[in-house]
Amino acid sequence: MISHRASPNRLIHLLISRCRNNVTHDIRKYTTVQDFKEKAKEATKPAIVSETQSKKIKKIDNNQTSSTIYKPPALGVNSAYDEALKYIVNDKNNKYEQLKVLEGTIAKWMAAPESEKRNAKLEELKQLKFNLQVYAEINDPEITQLTYALLVDMSMPVYRYMREQQWRQGPVQKLLERIHQMYVVPDVFPSLDPKIDLEIKFDSVVEPGTYQLPKVSRNEPTITLTNFHEESRYYTLAMVDPDMPNVKTQSFQTEWLWLIVNIPLEATKSTIDGGNTILPYIPPHPPKGTKYHRYTVAALEQPSQFDVNQVKAERVMNAREFVKDYNLTVRGASFFREVWDEDVTKIYQEILGVREPIYGPPPKVNPYLDETGSRIPKYVNL
Repeated sequence: MISHRASPNRLIHLLISRCRNNVTHDIRKYTTVQDFKEKAKEATKPAIVSETQSKKIKKIDNNQTSSTIYKPPALGVNSAYDEALKYIVNDKNNKYEQLKVLEGTIAKWMAAPESEKRNAKLEELKQLKFNLQVYAEINDPEITQLTYALLVDMSMPVYRYMREQQWRQGPVQKLLERIHQMYVVPDVFPSLDPKIDLEIKFDSVVEPGTYQLPKVSRNEPTITLTNFHEESRYYTLAMVDPDMPNVKTQSFQTEWLWLIVNIPLEATKSTIDGGNTILPYIPPHPPKGTKYHRYTVAALEQPSQFDVNQVKAERVMNAREFVKDYNLTVRGASFFREVWDEDVTKIYQEILGVREPIYGPPPKVNPYLDETGSRIPKYVNL
C-alpha cells in the first residue's frame, strides 16, 4: 500500500506550499490551455513540465473542451521553489528508470511457461509497477491540484490512486457509518467492504441516508460507479426497498425497484450504459401508514457475463438469496429514505396502476366487549 504521507518528498511539498505564499504571481487564478502552453514555452527549464501535464494538455486539446487547468507559479521568482521542483523532477526521472528495468523483468516472466509461481510473480511485479508509476508523479504539485478539482484522467495510475484515497478518507467513512446506523447492513446485505464509489443523483447528488421527496425520485436517477480497476468487469445494479410490509407474515419483505445486469465497468468508464435491464425502474412508493423506507442501490460484481435468459427475477424476492444464487459480490452501495406524501398516491394511480394500500396497527381487543361490540354484563343471572 502506498503511503503519500510517508514519502520522503512530503517535505518538498511543504516547502513548495510555503514558497507559493512568497511569489508575486497569484496561484489561485486559473488559465486556459492555450495560456498555459504559451507560459510553458517561456519557461527556461522545460523539464519542469511533467509527462502528466503534457498528457493532460493533449487530452483537453483533443476533446476541444473549455476546461481550465492549474497554472503553476512563475519560475525564477523564488529560488527555493525552483530547487524543490528540480528535486521532484530528478526523483521522477529515477522512478521512470526503475520502471524501464521492471518492464523488462515483467516481459521475461510473461514469456515463461504457465504456472502458479509465474502468475503469482506477475501479480507482484504488476503491483510494483503500479506503485512506481504512482510514486513517479504523486509529488507533482499539479497532480494534487487537478485531483482536488476532480480534473482527473482515470487511465493514469497516479490519478486512480489519488482519487481512491480522496474517496476513502472522506465520503466512504460517512457512508459506512450511516449504513450501519440505519441497519442497511445487515438487513439488506450481510456486510459491505466498498470498492466502488456509487453516486446517486436525482436533481442533485444524494448524500447517503438523507430524505428525498417521492416527486423527485419519480424518474430514474443517474448512477455513477467510479471504480479503480484497469480491466473491464461485469456488474449488476440493484435498487431495493427492504421495508415493504408483508401482511401475511406480519413482517417485512424486499421489493425490487430496478435491476440491470452485465454492466461493463473499468476505470475509464463509470456509467451504467451497455447493461441488460431485467426489471425496469419503478419509482419509490412508501405506502401510507408505514415509517420511512430505506431505498438501497448496490453495485454487485459478477463472476462473468450472464446469459440474460437465465436470470430469474421478481419484484419481491430476498436480496441475500439473489446475491448467493448468482455468486455476486457487493462492491458498492448507497441509500436514501422516503416517507409517504400525496405524490405517492399519484404514483400508485398513474404508474403502478394498482389500488394504494393503507397500513396501520391492528385494532386492540377490548376484553369488556363481546363479538357484537356490546359491553359484557358485569353480573350474570344464574
